[in-house]
Amino acid sequence: MSATTLPSPDALAARIARARRQARRVLLLERCWPALRLPLLILGLYLLASLWRIPQSLPDWLHAVLEAGLAALGGTLALRALRRIAVPGEGETDRRVEHASRLPFQPLLTLTDHASGSGDALWSVHARRVARTLGPLRAGWPRPALTRPERWTAATLLAALALSALVAGSHAPSRIYAGFVPGQDDADVPLPQIQAWIDMPDYAPGAPVFLNDRDSHAEVPQGARLTATVTDANGRPYLSGAPIAAPETDRLDSRSWSLKAALEGSGTLALRVRGRDVADWRLTVQPDLPPAVTWNGTPGKAEEGWATEFRWKASQAHGVRALEAEIRLKSINSKKVLRVPLKLDGTPKDATGDEAVDLSANPWAGEEVSAVLRATSVSGLDGRSRAVTFRLPARTFHDPIARALVALRRRLALGQENRITAANELRALTDVTPVHETGVLLAMLLSASALTDSDEPDAPEEVIGLTWAAALYLEDIRESGRDTALANLDIRAAQAAVQAQIEHMRQLGAAGQKEAEQEELSRRMKTLRDALDRRMQLLMRDALSSGLIMPDMGDAQEDADDAFSRLMQRLQSDAANGHEDDALKRLQQLQSMTQAMRKATPQDLMALAHQLRAQQRAALQRQALHDLVRHETGLLDHAQSRLSAARRATATDQEEDAMPDRGERDLATMSTAELLRRLGIRPPADMEQPQAEPQAPAGPLPAELQAKQSEQRRADHALQRSLQHASGVLNDDVKDLVGKKIEGLTKAGKDMAKARKALAAAKDIDAQTAEIQVLKDLAEAGKQMRKAQQGKSHGGGPLALLPSMGRGSKSHGGKPGKGQGEGEAAQGSDAQTKNLDPLGRKLGEGDTATDSDGHIPEASQRDRAREIERELRRRDSDRTRPQSELDYLDRLLKSY
Repeated sequence: MSATTLPSPDALAARIARARRQARRVLLLERCWPALRLPLLILGLYLLASLWRIPQSLPDWLHAVLEAGLAALGGTLALRALRRIAVPGEGETDRRVEHASRLPFQPLLTLTDHASGSGDALWSVHARRVARTLGPLRAGWPRPALTRPERWTAATLLAALALSALVAGSHAPSRIYAGFVPGQDDADVPLPQIQAWIDMPDYAPGAPVFLNDRDSHAEVPQGARLTATVTDANGRPYLSGAPIAAPETDRLDSRSWSLKAALEGSGTLALRVRGRDVADWRLTVQPDLPPAVTWNGTPGKAEEGWATEFRWKASQAHGVRALEAEIRLKSINSKKVLRVPLKLDGTPKDATGDEAVDLSANPWAGEEVSAVLRATSVSGLDGRSRAVTFRLPARTFHDPIARALVALRRRLALGQENRITAANELRALTDVTPVHETGVLLAMLLSASALTDSDEPDAPEEVIGLTWAAALYLEDIRESGRDTALANLDIRAAQAAVQAQIEHMRQLGAAGQKEAEQEELSRRMKTLRDALDRRMQLLMRDALSSGLIMPDMGDAQEDADDAFSRLMQRLQSDAANGHEDDALKRLQQLQSMTQAMRKATPQDLMALAHQLRAQQRAALQRQALHDLVRHETGLLDHAQSRLSAARRATATDQEEDAMPDRGERDLATMSTAELLRRLGIRPPADMEQPQAEPQAPAGPLPAELQAKQSEQRRADHALQRSLQHASGVLNDDVKDLVGKKIEGLTKAGKDMAKARKALAAAKDIDAQTAEIQVLKDLAEAGKQMRKAQQGKSHGGGPLALLPSMGRGSKSHGGKPGKGQGEGEAAQGSDAQTKNLDPLGRKLGEGDTATDSDGHIPEASQRDRAREIERELRRRDSDRTRPQSELDYLDRLLKSY
């Protein structure tokens, strides 16, 4: 080998140093074996015991004690022996490297040795030659010195571990883990039994969602509460994973637990018992967001009067519970807030509103204000709109003293005038007030005295109320006279007393429901009713004195009185039962009515009478149409029964056997559309036409049957003629009320003429076809009549004098409110069937069932409904019928 191939001294030194380090570690491991053989034996035996599930079968405390004791014993033995181990020297490591690398003649000793005397040059040449012969340097593997018994023991232990792992199979890792970690179960322990469900939160009521034992997916609103019952559990279960709140864990018995938690976020929720996942539920939690509320136009003065009109939109996934406008002054920096509740129809999820609220009594009227809408969801979250600026509408006063009082109270409320100056102005106004108005004079003097009394810090608020009442009274005298002004003053005072009592009962809480408080509320309600009666008497007196002839309202006047009485009773009932919020809402309705009554004139009273009579007349027209339908249905039944009897009388024996039983004869001859109508179900448009043309009898009828049917046709002909005339009279009466005829009634009259002609010619098939068409015409006429009567103004205006008949505020959202006045009657026929299933039974179960009327159908009605259901099922099984009819029957009968 040439000199250029020799390794450099540094590289050679690094190789040798690396080999020596490896050899030193190998020697240390070989010397540690005597110190580690007992701890390793203990570890091997414990592994073997864990594979055979011995440690984990012990109680947890004993398991922990055993494991800690063995660990302490093994550690003590190992440490004591390791302290006596000597570190290998350099010579030992070199001999190990030379032996493992199979280097003869100890070359490492040659490289580290030096020549004695003057032979350095020759020794250097020898060292280079030795270095040239060095190959790879190794340290070898540790080879502990094992005795024969140790070898047999190690082999036996390894074989036992291998066999035990083979027997345990896939459960081996879990057994080893459970053996070394106390309180953990391995995979061989049976999983506990679980029953879990999710209850909906109060703001989103619904049926509980039941979860599978091990794996399930559920979509629930935020705040839903999980309940899980765990039985046959060896330890305390707990939940982990998805965000939860307010977890509760209760021990039912030694092996049963109950867990509860509120769900706050989406994710996988794991139920763990003794270190194992016994259930994983994937939950999608819909967040409960605050309501979204916006202005639907800037607030401002209503078209009529001096009310403030609020237009708004509000929505929330689970419903809006309350809505109010927060109004603040723009001119001064004040923390005072005027809160105006806005009406909602229940708790709608998506609603719009247009409501006029009279805020003219507030001293801020006429000032520029900033308003924000605040909506509260059923779960208690608040949402706010952007702020809008507008001028609060103010009432116009024409009486000079009233104008001065209103201006004074405004300056006093806005802090633009101190109490002493305001008191002096009030005393000055008494000099120009008429002497005979002692009530106004006393109110002014009392207000001035209160303002100058430093011991009355609330005097400005009292003065603001007194001056407003005095201003309204003076303005009413100017416009309507002293008697009307006194009546209006009594109404306002009684109304304020009722509101004060309701607020007092609210503040008392449960104590506010005592008999004494309810009697006081009843007394104040009677005072209000008496004040309203006196105002109505004044209206009647003014009407008579002005020469107006009031029409006789008849039953309409009783209905109006009943409506008023119902509102008063509901208001008192709500307050007595602790529903103060509902009572205040009804009081607002009453206030709107009383305000309209205070402004009413004899002409308004006369218009009210006319409108009530119009409503009563519209109700009679709808009843007349209902009678027409009932009688025409009877004529159709007669025609179908005659056809059925004729076919059965002329049928052969084979045809007669194929016919239905006697109880089902009329049902078999009816069309599917007619059967559905009998159940109160409107058939689809493509089923309205007859499915097949009825066939005439095959031969002549028996004389007795022919005579009987002829007599019935004559009676039906006479009745059909009367119905045709009645439909014409009804059409003329409707035209007189709404201004136009009903096209459906006109068509019904023409089809009735066809039915009369068919009856006169003894053609029952043609009569049946014409009578079916008449019923369709009458059904269409009912829709047209309701639409025309609703389009004709029967609400608002003078009807606002009566509760539940005026238009009031318009709020839309959730379930639409029922029509007012005639609206309910107009929808009467629909209301009778919309809550019924195809068998004529009421829908709903439990609390949702509409069973408040307590009506129990007669047995014959129930049997008839079952017969119709059987006939519909028979037709559904007849696959020769049109596919559209079969599809509809499949959908209809799927749930029954």
